[in-house]
Amino acid sequence: MSETKMTLLDTIIPKSDQLNFDDLMSEPITVRVVGLAMGSAEQPVEVKIVRADNGAELRPWKPCKSMRRVLIAAWGSKGKTWIGQSATLFGDKGVVYGGVKVGGIRVSHLSGISEPLVISLTVTRAKRTPYTVLPLGATVASPANTSPAPLPDDLEAAL
Repeated sequence: MSETKMTLLDTIIPKSDQLNFDDLMSEPITVRVVGLAMGSAEQPVEVKIVRADNGAELRPWKPCKSMRRVLIAAWGSKGKTWIGQSATLFGDKGVVYGGVKVGGIRVSHLSGISEPLVISLTVTRAKRTPYTVLPLGATVASPANTSPAPLPDDLEAAL
């Protein structure tokens, strides 16, 4: 990689099969959904994404249950409606898992909504708190080489 194109961010990319908090620690990214796939029992939805600004393919995003609730509130429960939508993702160092702050991926902006979306999300078993997502600005035109992938029948049935 030439020195003019390389940034130090390139040196800290985690080796993983999915987008991670570490990928978004330094800056948020806006992505476009190009497909969905079934995941595991722990992470049941795998969202295939590309960068909204240049169409570069990224590792799949496996949103946590809270972020899936946000996406369903904004885009609906039919997976087909998610394809072509865009989201701005950021690394939230305050995310707690198993009582430990581990960081996680959160959504700040979404396409397909015309006003801020406020949804009450579970923080602990006994506590819910409002979470706000803002409308995403003008949609970035999709590059011709990244047409949406068809939604698998089993995922459509599951969603």
